Amino acid sequence: MNARPLVIVLHGPSGVGKDAVIDRLRERTGIHRATSTTSRLPRPNEEDGNHYHFVSETEFEDKIRAGEFAEWARVYDDYKGLERREVEQPLRDGRDVIIRTDVQGARTWRERLHGAIFIFLMAEDREVLRTRLSSRGSEDAAALARRIGELEKELADIENNDYVVYNRHGHLEETVDEIERIIHAEKRKRRRTAARLLS
Repeated sequence: MNARPLVIVLHGPSGVGKDAVIDRLRERTGIHRATSTTSRLPRPNEEDGNHYHFVSETEFEDKIRAGEFAEWARVYDDYKGLERREVEQPLRDGRDVIIRTDVQGARTWRERLHGAIFIFLMAEDREVLRTRLSSRGSEDAAALARRIGELEKELADIENNDYVVYNRHGHLEETVDEIERIIHAEKRKRRRTAARLLS
């Protein structure tokens, strides 16, 4: 069996349940979640170092100048990016890595991450996504309207992925089962490109 560690890029529209899926996958497999860094304030359910590394805007800009990010962008008026160490160190240790991102981030990773597996996480349909976004209550009306407006652009990226997985409401275990099957199938491939960050 090919023992090279995998890098999985999991992305999809806001409200699709990426965090819940990754948390459960980590519990089952011990996969390393590459934790992004952001300049926005944490939401009530978020912990520093778990869902994100929370830093000030000034600290983020210092990290940009120091070349510490594999990718970064300004997203909804805040900085968000992933530091190189979050991918490179686990790979050196022989551990699989999962990167949670949005569609904009996925486009960047396709250019900067060689040999990664791209999974688009989707809800049952568009209306379910709109309902999930509205029910979160974590954003004001303007930010919510902007996220809903971006939905069609995000869904247009589906065809650019290796896999599409549907995260149906109330079926988290089935969603994680499917991602585990993908991981096992990829590991059984006789010829698979080693995952690595491009300079």
